[in-house]
Amino acid sequence: MKIEKDAEKILEEFSKTLDKVPVLEETHYIVDNVNLSRKDKIEETKPEKIMRNAKTDKDGNIIVKKADWVN
Repeated sequence: MKIEKDAEKILEEFSKTLDKVPVLEETHYIVDNVNLSRKDKIEETKPEKIMRNAKTDKDGNIIVKKADWVN
């Protein structure tokens, strides 16, 4: 079949091309910081900054819209 002949021809050409690829030694990273990790640190939070943008009532409760899907 023509498809089989074409496939064989492609494989032969690919094999010839692979033979031309030079064999190289294993490469290494120049620096040792490939998988660096950092310590987790807790940053101080300031709820007042967040609350400045929230709508609140006179008692300081946050006002939000009731979801449409809630009965």
